[in-house]
Amino acid sequence: MAPDGPAVGEVHNLKRSVTLMQALGITFHQIVGGGILAILGSAITFTGGGVPIAVVITAIALPLATIPYAALASALPTAGGMYKYAARILHPGVGFLNLGFVVLSQITVGVLGLTAGVYLQSLAGWINPHAVAITLILFFFVINLLGASFSARIGLVLALIMLVGYMTFIVGGFLHVDWAHYPAVLPNGVGGLLQASALLTFVLGGGTFVAELGGEMRNPGRTIPISIIGGTLFAGVLYILLAIPAVGVLPIPEVAGKPLTVVAEQVLPHPLFVFFVIGGGLVASLGTMNSSMTWGTKGLLIAISDGWFPARFGAVNKRFGTPHYLLVAVTVIGLAPVLLGYGIEEIASGVAAFLSIGFIILSGASVRLRRLRPDLFEAASFRLQWAAHLVCAALSVPVLGVTAYLLLTRLSAATLIGLGVWFVACACWYAVRYPRIKDELRQRSRELLGRQPSTKPAHTPVPAE
Repeated sequence: MAPDGPAVGEVHNLKRSVTLMQALGITFHQIVGGGILAILGSAITFTGGGVPIAVVITAIALPLATIPYAALASALPTAGGMYKYAARILHPGVGFLNLGFVVLSQITVGVLGLTAGVYLQSLAGWINPHAVAITLILFFFVINLLGASFSARIGLVLALIMLVGYMTFIVGGFLHVDWAHYPAVLPNGVGGLLQASALLTFVLGGGTFVAELGGEMRNPGRTIPISIIGGTLFAGVLYILLAIPAVGVLPIPEVAGKPLTVVAEQVLPHPLFVFFVIGGGLVASLGTMNSSMTWGTKGLLIAISDGWFPARFGAVNKRFGTPHYLLVAVTVIGLAPVLLGYGIEEIASGVAAFLSIGFIILSGASVRLRRLRPDLFEAASFRLQWAAHLVCAALSVPVLGVTAYLLLTRLSAATLIGLGVWFVACACWYAVRYPRIKDELRQRSRELLGRQPSTKPAHTPVPAE
């Protein structure tokens, strides 16, 4: 059965309005935003004074492992790439699996809302973090209804405020670092260091999601690799500067598992402390929530176009170019951890683990497409030699595979059961829906890969790749 009517064309209503600077703002917030504030305390628990070293490991290894994805996104820019690349180049079932990873990752929106609430609570104890989270999620639901470009412009403003807030903490913190008694860098051995590095992929890996907006960028072939690679390296430097005072001012037991406000209160005058909480903690969380909701619907929109879900769910508002029903779905998913009471480290570990697996899949898709369609890579703005492409793709398997293993082994039984239920539900829907759309999806894959088209006529036009 071919995909149903309107949704197939709805993807074309997405507006190509996101510029390089706006994409960098989205990437900056996705990497540097509230995520680091949420998990830095957990990373300190794993490796104490070794957190800056863990940042260096992640900031070097992760861009190398995701370069094949950047090359793929430059050669074939599209909206919803994590789903679409895997579905078209490898197999529709693999694409559907990646879609499950992407949708699941939207629960981090709720965690970021809670992080913003916790930071505000340090200023006024009566503030309820759950109420703050719910309010912010609903606010950004409305903002994203107005379109990705409008949302991205807000992201640029928030990025500037956040950067000043972080620099305030960094400067004040470095003035108070006790270098003579700097904590041990390997208190829990190499294993603890690698655990911290794996957890940091939750935030340093966030820059890759800007590729989900390929269908809304003015020059995606150039913008995507610059945003992914440049944004990750810049964020790594900033994280090191944040991590050194985070572990070097107070004894490790006083900061492990705690927000940065514990250190900020010690190193900043009260007016600057307030600015850090609002300009750093609150704005950082807001920026990441905003960027997450900006890219979070794109894979679902393409999947609806392919016929995985009813066409009406993929309706795009022609005035603002936004998929309003899917934004509702993303908002509900974001609210789920707030209402269910999941811990931030559990959420971060689970999301980072499955997305690491997803990026291994995309590395394989990148190599296969280059072998079958070298013309796409030769014409891309981001040029990558074939040998370097293979090396980076091979590197991605151990780097991301070990990362996923380290993160999954830390999940509680209850979380693993919840994740199992999610993927069983996805598998059941796949078993029901795939037989009805497999012929259409195979034809779309053949056309992209340059194979002979099926003798069976297409029932619907193939969206531009």
